[in-house]
Amino acid sequence: MSSLDVTLLGTGTPNPNPDRAGASYLFRAADFRFMIDCGPGALLRLGQAGANASDIDHLFFTHYHLDHWADFGPFLVNRWIRGSRTPLRAYGPAGLQELVSNVLALHRRDLEYRRKIRAEPMDLPEVVATEVDEGFIFDHQGLIVAPFDVAHYPIGQPFGFRVEARDRKIVLSGDTCPNENLIRNALNADVLIHECVEYGAWTATDIARDHMQHAHTPPAALGRIATDARARLCVTTHMLAASRPEELHRRIRQEFSGPLVIGQDLMTL
Repeated sequence: MSSLDVTLLGTGTPNPNPDRAGASYLFRAADFRFMIDCGPGALLRLGQAGANASDIDHLFFTHYHLDHWADFGPFLVNRWIRGSRTPLRAYGPAGLQELVSNVLALHRRDLEYRRKIRAEPMDLPEVVATEVDEGFIFDHQGLIVAPFDVAHYPIGQPFGFRVEARDRKIVLSGDTCPNENLIRNALNADVLIHECVEYGAWTATDIARDHMQHAHTPPAALGRIATDARARLCVTTHMLAASRPEELHRRIRQEFSGPLVIGQDLMTL
């Protein structure tokens, strides 16, 4: 059994989809658990995966589009309700401290109400927010979590993440268009979890279609990335509701001959 696995908590986009929650990923390495992103529906999916917010002491963010952090507030409150007394340690690009401050302020009144009815006094949640850059390395007993720069216009500092244990390397693309830095970091990954946005299924009429090539990765391009990175397994995420899994598979397969999985919420790899 591998020393590291990941459960896809959310494989969707900002648009509500009963089958796909917002971006969120639960990693397990022995008895250590952490999450990357906390999009809408992440807290529910966490419970469905057999875990809960009080199991998590470390949370990493790829960037601050709403579909990657919308459950952050409910996650913090639930973690506190469940009795966690340790600070949550959060890591992300510039802007994290502002996000944490605003989320705590938004929920402060609810937390104060709940504190009044507790049998024992309990301090309000504490979040230690660390803003990081590419080159930062989180090391927990040999487990490495390392952010790297990707390209997600117009976001200034979006991240992908490289997660490595002694016998396994899992790479999460975050939201990105194709770029060489991603391929370098994903080289020989045991699992490459990569966004897959089918441009033809994009239905939003208020967003310029030409921005897509600078922000997201279509299926055929994902196939080329997986091939160039020599990924041992390619797994799709961040898929539009209108996309058909069999069509995504067909288009990726045109450029990638290795093991390929169309990601689903609660899938463990």
